[in-house]
Amino acid sequence: MAHNTPLSYHFKDTHLWFDIAVLALLFVLAHYYPLLKIVPLIACLELFSFFSFHLLAKNSRFQLQGFLGGFISSTAVFLQVLNEQKFSASADKDLLLALVLAIMAMLSECIFIIYFLTDAAPIIYYLPFVVQLVFFALVLVYINVSTHPRFRVEQVTSPPADIELLNDHPIVWKNVLRMSLFILAIIWTMHFVGNEFGSSRGFSTLLVSLFEAHAVLASVMTEWTLSPDNIEPLGLFLIILLGNTLSKSYLVYKGSNLGQKGFLIAVISAALVISAALTLLVVKVGFS
Repeated sequence: MAHNTPLSYHFKDTHLWFDIAVLALLFVLAHYYPLLKIVPLIACLELFSFFSFHLLAKNSRFQLQGFLGGFISSTAVFLQVLNEQKFSASADKDLLLALVLAIMAMLSECIFIIYFLTDAAPIIYYLPFVVQLVFFALVLVYINVSTHPRFRVEQVTSPPADIELLNDHPIVWKNVLRMSLFILAIIWTMHFVGNEFGSSRGFSTLLVSLFEAHAVLASVMTEWTLSPDNIEPLGLFLIILLGNTLSKSYLVYKGSNLGQKGFLIAVISAALVISAALTLLVVKVGFS
C-alpha cells in the first residue's frame, strides 16, 4: 500500500482546503435542508478514510487495512479477502482478523450514521449495533489469544497482500454524489413501497441491506427524521442487521480463501441472535 503523495503535500495544496470549505458549506445547507445531511455525512467518511490512509495505513498490518476498508465497504473487503488469488496463501488467522475488523468498522459507521442524522435518537436505537460491536471485539481478542489449532499461523515468507480500497485524495466528490443519489433513491423507493404496499417496507429494507447496509440505514434514519410517525426504526435496524448477516455468511460460504468458514459464519450468526435477543428484551421491559 503506497501513498502517491505525502500528507504534507496535500496540506500545502489548495485541493484539501477547497474540499474542507465545500464540506463546511454543505453542513450549513444541511442545517436548513435536513434531507441534504446525507451529502456531508458521506463526504466526512471519505475524508476520514483519506486521513486514516495516510496516518495509519502506510506501514500497517493487513488487519488494519481490513478495518479501514470496512469504513468504505465491508462487503468489498469480504469479496476481496475471500476470493482474490493474492490472499489465498494468507493464514486463516490473518483473514479472520481482517474480516472481523471490517465488520467492526461497519458497525462503528452505523452508530455514527444514527448519531449524525438525528438530533436526539433514543439510546435503544444504538443498542443492536453496540452489542454486536462489543461481541466482535471479544471475538477479536479470542482469536488473538487462543491457542486453538485453527488459529495457528504457519511460517510465511512474505506479508499478506494489500486490500485495495483506500484513496489518496481528500474527498472524491464523484463517489459522494453517486452514493448520495443512491441513498436518496432508496429513500424514495422505500417511501413509495411503504405507502403503496404497507407491510412490504420490511422486505424492501432486507433486500437492500443484502448489498449495502450503510445506505439503507442512512435512508431509514433520514426518512425517520423527516416523518417520524411513518416508520419504526428499531425493527428496521434488526432487519438491516439480518440482511448483513445473511450476505456476509453467504460470502464466507462461497469464498475460496478461508478455511475456517464454519467458525466465522457461526460468529456472525451469534452476533445477530445476541443483539436481537437483548434488544427485544430491553424493549419488553420498557426501557427507552
